Amino acid sequence: MQPYFFPYIGYYQLAHSVDEFVFYDDVNFIKKGYINRNEIILNKNRFRFTLPIQGVSQFKKINEHFYIPDFENFKKHLTISYKKAPFFSAIIEIIERIIKSSNFNVADINSKTIIYIFEYLKLKRTFTFSSELEIPTLYKGEERIIAICKSKACTSYHNAPGGRDLYQKENFTKNEINLNFIETANINYSQKKTNDSFERNLSMLDILMWNSPEEIIKILECYQIMD
Repeated sequence: MQPYFFPYIGYYQLAHSVDEFVFYDDVNFIKKGYINRNEIILNKNRFRFTLPIQGVSQFKKINEHFYIPDFENFKKHLTISYKKAPFFSAIIEIIERIIKSSNFNVADINSKTIIYIFEYLKLKRTFTFSSELEIPTLYKGEERIIAICKSKACTSYHNAPGGRDLYQKENFTKNEINLNFIETANINYSQKKTNDSFERNLSMLDILMWNSPEEIIKILECYQIMD
């Protein structure tokens, strides 16, 4: 999966469901996608934050982009939103580790928002980058995914539900790979809002701020692996 910045719970469930997770960092950047943006609750409403990137281009790979090292607005919004949340201090400490990195490469920063959270939850997973695998550039789309799977000698490949529109199960079967999709179950937790509405598919940051590691692991396990 492309590396996103603190994506929604389904992304983390995808990583939770596998032995090895590959960050798909050597594909073109998608403008107005979720690579450098997501949503939290701010002043009781859904709010989209965006982190600035130097010279964004859809003709450059994700790992060829770099963040502008100014995260102050992002931190300010987080503080306003979650300073009274029970796990604010612990999560801000992780965020500080990420944004104080000497490497502001988008793929590197975004991958840490996944890797460091699995470390925080004490869940062991192997993480690698597709750019490290030296897959020939002539392979595109589904063919490239299959090549990555074969390079790892894997027997199963898990993807998000949107992958059903991109991949054909029979093409994976021909290469002795099972293709499955992660379906997130109905998830609820206290967002400490004054109204009764529950905001779904926010950045993982919202879950992290309001739930203990033990509670988060239970939430992570609320998915099914489907054909």
